[in-house]
Amino acid sequence: MTFMENLRLAWSCVKSNKMRSILTMLGIIIGISAVITIATLGASLKETISGTFSDMMSTNQFAMFWTGGGEDDEIPLEFDLENTYDFKTAFAGQVSSVCLSVDVDQADYHYGEEKKTVNVKGYSEGYCEISNYEVVLGRDIEYQDSFDNRKVCVVSDNFVKYAMDDMANPIGQKIEVETSKGDIISAYIIGVYSMTKKQSSITGQAKVSESEKVTDLIIPINYAWDLTNTPEIYRNEYFLYFNGAPGVDGTTLKNNVTTYFESKKEAGSSYYLYIESLEEQLKTISGVMDVITVIISVIAAISLIVGGIGVMNIMLVSVVERTKEIGIRKALGAKNKVIESQFLVESVLICAIGGVIGILIGLLNGGVIALVAKTIVANSEDYSFLTVNVSPPIVMIIVSFVFSTLVGIIFGLYPARRAARLSPIDALRYE
Repeated sequence: MTFMENLRLAWSCVKSNKMRSILTMLGIIIGISAVITIATLGASLKETISGTFSDMMSTNQFAMFWTGGGEDDEIPLEFDLENTYDFKTAFAGQVSSVCLSVDVDQADYHYGEEKKTVNVKGYSEGYCEISNYEVVLGRDIEYQDSFDNRKVCVVSDNFVKYAMDDMANPIGQKIEVETSKGDIISAYIIGVYSMTKKQSSITGQAKVSESEKVTDLIIPINYAWDLTNTPEIYRNEYFLYFNGAPGVDGTTLKNNVTTYFESKKEAGSSYYLYIESLEEQLKTISGVMDVITVIISVIAAISLIVGGIGVMNIMLVSVVERTKEIGIRKALGAKNKVIESQFLVESVLICAIGGVIGILIGLLNGGVIALVAKTIVANSEDYSFLTVNVSPPIVMIIVSFVFSTLVGIIFGLYPARRAARLSPIDALRYE
C-alpha cells in the first residue's frame, strides 16, 4: 500500500470512531495549546518590553564609566565639557551626541495669576535625542551654547500650550522662572520638543491633567553649573551618555570608544572603562525571557507524554479490535511493513490533528490574553506608557507541530509492530 492509501485508511478509522479519536487527541491538544499559549505570551512580553524601551529612549544609547582601580589610583579621565566635545569630534559620523547633564532645581513660570512648574536641567547636548523626543520647533541644546555661555533654553510643547497661550512661534521669546530658592533664571527659547502621551506618563504624572504636568526646561550645562555655583574642579561627570549614529555597529563603536579612552590613562593604571548599551540590556532581558519561556514550555510539554501514552493505549485497543482484519490481510499476502505502516500512519495522523488543534487553541488563548492586557493598558493611566504587542511564536509553532508528530511516531511504533508481528493463523482464529 502507498502512503496515500494508508492515510485514507487511517482517516476513515479516525472518522468512524470520532468520540474515541477526540478523547485520544485530548492529551496532545492540552499539551500543545499550553506550550503555544506560554510561548505567545513570552514573545509578546519581549516585544512589549522592546517597544516600551524604544518609546522611552533611543535604543542606540550607551552609558560608560571608569571602574576598578586601587585605593591610591586616580580616575584616568573625568568627563568634562572639553574632553567630551573632543571625544565627539574624534568620532564624528559614528557618535551623534554626547551628553553631560545636571539637575538644577524645580522652578515656576508665572503668567497672569497662574503659574507653570518646570524641572530645570542642564545638558551639554542631545537631550531630545537621548529622551527620544521630537524637536518640533527650533533646535536642541548644543555644545557651542555652553562654550559661548548663552542664556538659552528648550521647552516642551506642553509648556508653550499652557504657559504661553499656545503661541504659534515662541522661538526667541525670553522667559523667566523662579526656583524654589527664590533665584530667577532668564533664558531665550531656542527650541520646542514634543512628548507623546506614553512618554509623558513615564514621568509618573499619568493621573495629572495636561495643564498641570511638570515638564523639563533645558539650559546649557555651563549655565546650569553657574546657577548651582559649581566650582570649576567639579564641573564633570563620572558617567557619560552618548548616542551612536544611525547605522553604526554598536559592538564596533563600543570597542573603538574603549580603545580611545584607554589610551588616555597612565601606564599601570588599574582602572578600565565599562560601557553598556541599551541594546545589549534589551538582548539580556530577551535572553532571560527566552530561557524562562523554554523552561515553562518544557514543563507544559510533559503533558504530551501523558497524551502519547493515551495514543499508545488506544492504538493497542485498535490492534485487538482489528486482529481478524490483520489476519485476512496477511493471508492475502500483506507484508509486516505494510501492516506496521498502516497503524503507524494512523497514530501519527491522530497526533498531528491534535497538534494542529492545540496550536490553534494556544494561539487563540495567547491572543485573547494579550488583547485583554492591551485593552487594560489602553484604559489605564498608570500603565498607558506600555506598548503592548502580540507576537505569535512562528518557530515554536513549527517545533510544536513536529514534536506532536514525533509523539505519534514514538508512541505508535510499539502498537504498529505488535500488529505486524501477529501470526496470520492466530489472527484468523481470534474471536
